[in-house]
Parts: sequence; structure tokens; C-alpha cells
Amino acid sequence: MLAECLRSIQPIADQIVVLDTGSSDGTLDIAKSFNAEVYHSEWSDDFSAARNESIKHATCDWILWIDADERLTHDSIQTLQKLLRFEKSPVIYKVRIKNLKEDGVNFTLSDAHRLFTNHRQIQFSGKIHEQISPSAKKVHAEERSCDIVLDHFGYSFTGEEKSKKQARNRKILLVEVASNPKSAYAHYTLGHNYKVDNELEAAEQHYRAALELKQFDPAMEASLLNTFADTLFDLGRIPEAEELIQKSLNIEKIQNAAYFLSYRVCLSKKDVAGALHSLRIILDQFTQIRNSGSRISTDIEIDKSAILKTLGDLYVQVESWAEATQAYESYLKESDGSVPILRNYFNALEHLEKWHTALDVLGQLVKIEGEIPIYINAIGTILIRLGEYDAAIQIFLRMNELQPGDSEVRRKIASLYTKTGQLIQAKEWM
Repeated sequence: MLAECLRSIQPIADQIVVLDTGSSDGTLDIAKSFNAEVYHSEWSDDFSAARNESIKHATCDWILWIDADERLTHDSIQTLQKLLRFEKSPVIYKVRIKNLKEDGVNFTLSDAHRLFTNHRQIQFSGKIHEQISPSAKKVHAEERSCDIVLDHFGYSFTGEEKSKKQARNRKILLVEVASNPKSAYAHYTLGHNYKVDNELEAAEQHYRAALELKQFDPAMEASLLNTFADTLFDLGRIPEAEELIQKSLNIEKIQNAAYFLSYRVCLSKKDVAGALHSLRIILDQFTQIRNSGSRISTDIEIDKSAILKTLGDLYVQVESWAEATQAYESYLKESDGSVPILRNYFNALEHLEKWHTALDVLGQLVKIEGEIPIYINAIGTILIRLGEYDAAIQIFLRMNELQPGDSEVRRKIASLYTKTGQLIQAKEWM
């Protein structure tokens, strides 16, 4: 994954430092092809030690730390250029990280201090999920936020690749918790490792320990409450999960994770109204969170079209046809319509007697699935409602070709010929 990482930072970097901790493949050749300075260090199950070794070789005023499975987004380059100014005092920036999930489509959102002034006192700490904030606080570094975004692909690994990474991290995290049993962050990260492996009881134990230590700032505490609530939900302990969700929302309303958890809880209780309420809030906050980021440390990003589709489907369940229609129309502006969505959309339009739009939707369904009799019949029926009898005749004549001998179709054709004064033809079809 290294080449794409280095390609993403090449336009902005005055110096690229790569620390090799024992690769045995073509890593070094890739690094050198981007004119990177390559240094070597023995791996010691300590990510902070490796990162700190790498930044010893940084000679410029600013450091951007990036992992091989990350990419600096193209839109972030101009933003980054504007930030690289001379600073008299230490400064650290919190950047946004979009973590691709295993499904290869959806993301979780997090933030991390990855951009900072090159002061030797600013270093990483923690054997894994390492941070610079403890050292930055000691030198009174100013913390700032920015719109720089890194795309992260490491959480999208599956199969053996995922298992190896999880086992490596578990080993380090167990040592970290044993060495620092009073560290909320150590318990939090070990809890997450257990949760990824679906070891939910163990995850609960460490999330609870992290919460009870009360060491997190509000943004991080809200994230902890969400992951803890998600674990309890998976364990079937719904009331406890709801309590934590509410605590998270009491800390910060501008987020997706707690509202999405609330949506899932409501569905599990068959509370469609509550599920709709949570999804509407996510939709209302969509643009704000996408443009400015979430106000909690770790959040989720939900595809807007997925929200709109789910809203439409839920509105159909409760027969709120106008709201369903609006949701599906908004969805179709974002994405192409699939057969189930178009069918539900047609169903809502039919209840609202929006016949012209309903005809357009039936036309799309015919293009996708062909001349299925139920669609042809629906088209003919709507044309009759609209008083377009000649057009309806042609539709039902086609229906007769698809279903020859259908007495109901013949009756409709005869009736339509009668309505249009074509009595000889009507008699032929009686």
C-alpha cells in the first residue's frame, strides 16, 4: 500500500522519511522511487518507539505523520499548504481520518494529531494507538483543528490479513494494559480489539474500566459511550445501551453514531416512529458533519442515499405516503433506482394518485425488468384513470400478446373500445 501513500503526499512534502522495521519485500525500492529517505530500526512491539525514531530525522519546520495504509486526500493539499506557516510556539493540529470499513463502502470517522511543529519535545507515547497529545501538553502546545482529511484503509482488511493484524495488536495491548492498568485509553483500545473479534464480554469489561477511570475529555467520552453502548446492544442488553446513548447525546448532539445506535435500538423494539426520528436528525446534520466534521473523537459516516432509502422504506411501513415519496425522490437525485426502491416509490405515488410520475416510474421498471404483465397492467390502469383511452387500448392489446386468452384483459379491451365508440372492435373482443 506504500506507493499510493507516498504518491498522495509527494506534491506537498519537502522531505519524506520512511522508517523500515524489517521489511523483506519490495518496500525499500518503492520508498526510494519517491526519493524518500529510508532509515532502519528493529521492531520492538512498540509503535511509539518506531514513530519517534522516524521523526528524529525530520529537518523541516512541520511534521505530517502518515501510515502506509493512509492517503492524504487531494482536496487537503491546498488546505495543508495554508497551514504551513512559521510558529514561534509549539502547535499541533487535529486532522480528520476516514476509516474504510470491511464492506468497502462505508466509513467511520475519527480524528488524530498528525500535523505538528517540529519541536523535539513533541513525541509519541503508548505502545499502540499512540498519541502525541501527552507530550504536547507538557510543552503547552496550542491545539488546533483543521479540514485536512486522511483516507485510512487498514480497517477494511478481511480474512487472514485482518486476523494477523488483530493478533499482533492484541499482544501489544495486553502488555500495555498490564503495564498501565490505570490508563483509560489502554482499556479503551483493548476493548475495541476484543469487540472487532466479537469477544463482547471482554470488550465490555475494558470499556467499563475506561469509563470508570474518568480520564477522557468530552469528545472522547462520547465516543467511548457509543462503542460501549454498541457492545451492550449486541449483547442484547437494550436498556443499558439506551442509557449510554442518552449520556453520549447529553455530551454532544452534533454526531451520527449515537443517533444511529438509537435508530437500531428503536428498530429492535419495533418503534418505527423513534427510528424515523433518529434518521431525520442524522439527515438534518448530514451537511454540517460532512463539511465541518463531527464533534466527537470517533464517529460514523453514513451514505446519504442509504439514509434516504431507509427513510422511504420506513415511511411506507407506516403508510406515510407523502413523506415516503419525498424521501424516494431525494434518494433518486443522489443514486440510481433499484427495483425494490422503484416499486416502493410507485406504491407511495399510487396512494397519492400522482399518476404521471407513477407512469414514469413504471417506465423505469419496464426498462430494468422487461414487460412484466403486472407493470403493463398498471400502466394501462393509470391511463384509464387519466382518460387516455386510446393509449390504454394499445397497452392492453400488448398485454393480450403477453397473456393470450386472459378473459379479464379481453374484457378491458372491449370496454375501452366501447368507451371510444369503436363498437365493431368492441364486439370482436367481447
